[in-house]
Amino acid sequence: MRLETRRAEARDVPQLKRMIDECLAPDYYTNEKLEASIRGERNLFYVVTDADRDGAVAAFFYAFLSSLDEALEIMQVRQRPEALAGYDGRTTVGVYKTVSTGKDYRKAGICSSFVRSQEPVLRARGAKLILVPAMRSPAGAVPAKDILQDNGFVPIAEIIRPWADMDIYCPYCGHYHCICDAVFYMKKLEHREGGDVRE
Repeated sequence: MRLETRRAEARDVPQLKRMIDECLAPDYYTNEKLEASIRGERNLFYVVTDADRDGAVAAFFYAFLSSLDEALEIMQVRQRPEALAGYDGRTTVGVYKTVSTGKDYRKAGICSSFVRSQEPVLRARGAKLILVPAMRSPAGAVPAKDILQDNGFVPIAEIIRPWADMDIYCPYCGHYHCICDAVFYMKKLEHREGGDVRE
């Protein structure tokens, strides 16, 4: 396989929609939501394509920039975790929102590469922290745990049923109006002088 990473484009939406429906949850994103996420100025939406399969999308990664207060509201964190007590609500943060890898491309280090590669991009755009709401199944498994902790993220809180208001079927808990909880991870970004940044 010959994998290449680039910013997502409108032409990727049909493939992204299929991947999300198959790997995450049917209708987790509509076509309109995907198009808006790709275009948004604050959004960082990337795809990995396989040149050996005519540029088929192998994986995608979606992050965005926001203020701390806005990020907490979006992630339905109702009480600010103690680890964030010293930060002003207007602090710029990056949020790792959604990542998915096609079945034929798992265990290839794609997700870890995304997690690492976006740190300098977010740092250059003023982010002081990266926040991640990581799904935890009713059985207690957190699929993203190893990737996040191996890359310096620490758990700082739990979020109770953050996706319960979404009228979609969750393959992890087997319910509409997902009953999975989330573990809230954080990483502080150290700001450095100079260095190359690629978006």
